[in-house]
Amino acid sequence: MEEQQNLPSQHNYEKKYLHQVLRIVGSLIAFSLFIWLLRKQDWPVIWVNMRQLPAWLWVVSLTLVVSGMMCNVLRWYILLRAQNVEIPFGGVMRTVFAGAFASNFLPSTIGGDAFRVISLLRYTPDRVLCVTSVIVDRAINVAATFTFLPFAWFTFGNRLFELLSGFKVVPIAAAGIPLWEKLSDFIRHSIKRIAEMFFRWRRNPLSLLGAFAISWISIFVIYFAFWMIGKKLGMPVTLFQLVGVEFIIYVVTLLPVSFNGFGVREVIYTTLMIELGATPEQAAALTLISRFLLLLTTAPGALWISEIVRFQKEEDRSDR
Repeated sequence: MEEQQNLPSQHNYEKKYLHQVLRIVGSLIAFSLFIWLLRKQDWPVIWVNMRQLPAWLWVVSLTLVVSGMMCNVLRWYILLRAQNVEIPFGGVMRTVFAGAFASNFLPSTIGGDAFRVISLLRYTPDRVLCVTSVIVDRAINVAATFTFLPFAWFTFGNRLFELLSGFKVVPIAAAGIPLWEKLSDFIRHSIKRIAEMFFRWRRNPLSLLGAFAISWISIFVIYFAFWMIGKKLGMPVTLFQLVGVEFIIYVVTLLPVSFNGFGVREVIYTTLMIELGATPEQAAALTLISRFLLLLTTAPGALWISEIVRFQKEEDRSDR
């Protein structure tokens, strides 16, 4: 009897372990391809491209990316206040930045969302609400991003589905995962779960609409920052086209095929920008600069991670 009861937990462990292995494989493949792409570039030209960017553009771009992060903070704050969670805006800000830092720099087993849930427990004992708010926050951000689907469609036309299903730039299929099938399963299960989560906010539709509008702004300002950099690098890419590229990258990196999209994002970004007319050196420069700005923006989160970890340890001791 005990062996039968242990079967589900063993199955879940094996499934989780398999996902971890596949994610590691995907990351290694993506990183290998990205390194291969970088080795083919003319680095002196890349350096010249990066040095030609004026100081004001670095400041403006970083400000826009930080503004996007602050919009993410405001979005979650609105959702929490709609559920009468007494949490200061500064507390939400620290939690969001710490979670973003965790997602970028720490192993996937210590995800950014887990940090957000743990941190929120300091302000409400409702664990279900903590988890639900994070999921709804994520769902709204995904929904806002999918409004940019037409940009990708008009940029690449019928080839959009070929790019998403074949994913020729990174052979994830080598790990035995048909990308389109995995994406379909992910969307189907997510919609079902999210529909249940949104039930708690049914009496506060304005908070959902406000969160959606803020999320759209947070996405657009970051895209706009990258487009300005691309134009200054001399890339013949319109804002419309760059948004289309960013949408494709976002959809692919939603899948757990690498750690936070590292490697995968860079390979797709470089490949699609070259296809739109950029030189390999320009595409590589924009790829590196955009990743750097995203990482730099989350760096302040390192200051608050220890605070959240300390709270979790105290919670564990009190539960014993």
